[in-house]
Amino acid sequence: MASSDTEPEPGFVKRVMLIPCMRNSLMYGISGGLGIGLAHFLFTSNVSKSTNVGMGSYILVLLGTWGYCRYHLALERSKSYELQKAMHNRSGSSNIRLLDPKDV
Repeated sequence: MASSDTEPEPGFVKRVMLIPCMRNSLMYGISGGLGIGLAHFLFTSNVSKSTNVGMGSYILVLLGTWGYCRYHLALERSKSYELQKAMHNRSGSSNIRLLDPKDV
């Protein structure tokens, strides 16, 4: 039996939303897929092909924005770590502990 003071484990959607950059990427992917699929349907009147084009564009936009965001997040973490290192070297005090950028 679980004790009452522990929090329940978050659901699937909450865990997905905790992934850095995932929320914005999903929003851009959904809106991009709908927009491109609808535009394709308006020009061709072919439901089946428009659905495929919309789904393909959803995946491309989702992966593109997620990769772009994660790349910039990695650059930011790297710069943060370099700055911490430089500040540590400049201060000269040995009792300062450097933080790992992945823990922040």
